[in-house]
Amino acid sequence: MQNFAKYMNKGQETELKANSKESGLAQFVRVHKDNNIDWSIIPYIQKHSGLPVFVKGVMCKEDARIALDNGADGIYVSNHGARQLDTTPATIEVLKEIVDEASLFARENSTKRVEILFDGGVRTGSDVLKALALGADTVWIGRPVPWALSCEGTKGVENVIRLLNQELKEAMLKCGCNSIEDIK
Repeated sequence: MQNFAKYMNKGQETELKANSKESGLAQFVRVHKDNNIDWSIIPYIQKHSGLPVFVKGVMCKEDARIALDNGADGIYVSNHGARQLDTTPATIEVLKEIVDEASLFARENSTKRVEILFDGGVRTGSDVLKALALGADTVWIGRPVPWALSCEGTKGVENVIRLLNQELKEAMLKCGCNSIEDIK
């Protein structure tokens, strides 16, 4: 666990218990993660950083409402690559209800709707179109970028972005959309 040593206090034990039934990372997180963090951390971070706070990992309208009630400046719909739970829903399945909740919150409070960021499973330009049509303001690409980087370096990333852009334009034309604003 030496790679986590920089996150520990001086003299704090870094050795793992060999007889443990959990992984070294699981042991480290259990011991060192603050499980008392709650939604009130949002205004605290805003106050002390002076920066906008986006809440990542929102996967239901109820959590979107709680985040907004606590002053979130934006919502990032993400299941973190669905690596946390096998039964995590696809982000595209929950996007619309979260956008609708953010819109309702804005109407109720006479404010502008917060920005909605989206990722998860974006592999084609039509995936980007669907996310935008469901209300996402920003669509993150995710895995295709490191895949392309590992295969072709910078040129691979440029190719992925070019292909997604081309596919998005083609999908837009098929839907009769001439601009991103037409999608929304």
